[in-house]
Amino acid sequence: MTKQKTSKDPQKEARIMQAALHAFAEAGYRDAKTDLIAEKAQVSKGLIFHYYGSKQALYVLTVQTATQTIMDSIDPRAYEAPSDLVALVVRGTKYKSAFGRTHPDEMQLLINAYGEVDQLPAKVQTQIKELYTQSIAVTQHLIQDVLAQMKLRPELKQDDVVDLIVGVYNQIFAEFQVHMAKNHDVKSMDDVQWIVERAKTYMGILEYGFTEPKQ
Repeated sequence: MTKQKTSKDPQKEARIMQAALHAFAEAGYRDAKTDLIAEKAQVSKGLIFHYYGSKQALYVLTVQTATQTIMDSIDPRAYEAPSDLVALVVRGTKYKSAFGRTHPDEMQLLINAYGEVDQLPAKVQTQIKELYTQSIAVTQHLIQDVLAQMKLRPELKQDDVVDLIVGVYNQIFAEFQVHMAKNHDVKSMDDVQWIVERAKTYMGILEYGFTEPKQ
């Protein structure tokens, strides 16, 4: 028998999503309470589970919605290829910082979700990591556009260079996760300027090498 799709009241759904966004941003997945979300949304706790099935499902949907919001809010010029890899990092940081100022709950939620993903339930981890993979796919296209403006060594394949750069992005992400596992002090992009500087350094090394030019 085919399971019927739950019909949702748009106004109640909007209130639940807004309340969930704030609760998860403020308290994180583990400490956010569905009772409080229901109270803020002016609905019953039972309705939340009727609509979304579980706290995990509500959390993942909230993160997906916040991710889509940042994608929809970024200036289209962000997708124009910059001149080099360092400029790509700088511009990405600029747009994310601007987004965080106008959407503090969304930014805090995403920082927590991606930074503390290994502390989430296994099923949620898988879904959040899939979102990260999707965001990296966008970054891959931007990297390809940057490399298209450069003259690579003839023996190199562009795909191999892209894979290397993405590997460095993943390393930066891993360092961010290590920091988040030990600290809970990140509220905006301003609090992770150190990781931005690290990313700029790594990209500079990739692009220009780490040895002095031969005389």
